[in-house]
Amino acid sequence: MGKIVPDWQTFIRCDGGHLIIRHLKSGLAEDLEIPWPEKLKGITCEKVRFRAEDLRPLSQCGKTLDFVDLKDCELEPGALAVLSVAESLRCLTIQNCGVSDRDFEWFRGTAKLELVALNGNPQCASSVIAQAAGSPLNRLHLQGTNIQDSDIPLMLSFPQLLILNISDTKVTGAALQQLSINRGLSIICDHDREGVAQFRAAQRQNWKKKLPFDKEPAEEAIQLVRDFYAASQDRKQLRSRFVTQRYLDYCKTHGYSGVDPGQKRSFCDSSTPPYQDCHVVDVEQITRKKMYVYSECDDLTFTQYRCLVIQSENNWKIDKNEELMDGKWRFRSLD
Repeated sequence: MGKIVPDWQTFIRCDGGHLIIRHLKSGLAEDLEIPWPEKLKGITCEKVRFRAEDLRPLSQCGKTLDFVDLKDCELEPGALAVLSVAESLRCLTIQNCGVSDRDFEWFRGTAKLELVALNGNPQCASSVIAQAAGSPLNRLHLQGTNIQDSDIPLMLSFPQLLILNISDTKVTGAALQQLSINRGLSIICDHDREGVAQFRAAQRQNWKKKLPFDKEPAEEAIQLVRDFYAASQDRKQLRSRFVTQRYLDYCKTHGYSGVDPGQKRSFCDSSTPPYQDCHVVDVEQITRKKMYVYSECDDLTFTQYRCLVIQSENNWKIDKNEELMDGKWRFRSLD
């Protein structure tokens, strides 16, 4: 039987089927008296030392356990093997726990597994990911692991993957091009942002129409979007002159009343003007008088946007604005 500790030292709570253990002092908590619920849905632990026997009650939760989140913990070799019975596991986070591939020899993924996070475990490499093949993963956090360029093709085993974090690894941008066939994928790679930008460029080519464009109208459409972004930095500018009345009316119908100063939900109500970190990167011709102008934001994942720009009475105007989300272009208001 474990020992009882005061809350100011180690916080232990069981909220319904969610067990939370957080050690609040330096070092690691150990040999604790844990109030295991009958139907455990999830466990969150920080700074706890676990022996294999401490986690043995998890073997009774194979059908109910939904998520495991262990951070800055120390695990006895073989302690995680008890999770092999968790057939409904959806999220598995083992962060900064000093584990290696050997600690996951039991792991085979699950039919519901959506998230695997192994960040901060430099002895973890490709074996864990290979063993998850067939799981419907959509988020994979591998920053600070031993993943390398040769392991990147494994990510193609997860066609539903939306987020891949490989910061602080040996992966280079050149290897990321292989993943560009996944239109919904966003990659975080702080050590090679140029490589991520090239991945985004390759990804765009997979959804663009394979048609040549007329240089002169394409340049005019691109300049229109650039002018709109520039005008957005001046609070006194009337930006509605860059947008079709049809799209302004559409935005108003959906609760976005305008783009000019003083209008409801205008960027002027914010302290930071929009589009400061956005720049035009590509163009796609639909017809001679209709173009998609692509932009990206200099943020963590190089978020992608596109404007439908049309020519009417010799003037180019924005007729639609979209953001790429989960592999689909979705409506976005003009901030």
